[in-house]
Amino acid sequence: MTDVKAFRALSLLTTIGLVAVAACTIQLSGGDDSPPAPKAEQTTYPTSADLARCRVVAPEETASYRHCQQVWSENRRRFFGKKNGPADAGQSDSTTGLAPAPKDQSRIPQGYPALAIPDTSKP
Repeated sequence: MTDVKAFRALSLLTTIGLVAVAACTIQLSGGDDSPPAPKAEQTTYPTSADLARCRVVAPEETASYRHCQQVWSENRRRFFGKKNGPADAGQSDSTTGLAPAPKDQSRIPQGYPALAIPDTSKP
């Protein structure tokens, strides 16, 4: 009689294990139900084929070089996450207009004496 109870327990554990594995498999494979991106959004991004072709373009090839400058600019904009739209090929990506954010002074312990600046005239 103990063999029947052991068989039932083993059967129940196996069934629960199989149900758990099936649920995990369904959950992991079912995440692709998102709708595809619109066609206009897909065509604005440079493709890897454009980027690969632009790796070998020379500045002497003016038409291709201008197109590649736009492709590189758009790729940089997407990589760095800028939200201001497609960048123009004539604009540089310099950060001279950006000011750094002020540092947070709240974590500096209060009550310590100010650090002395060493005198540069002494050796």
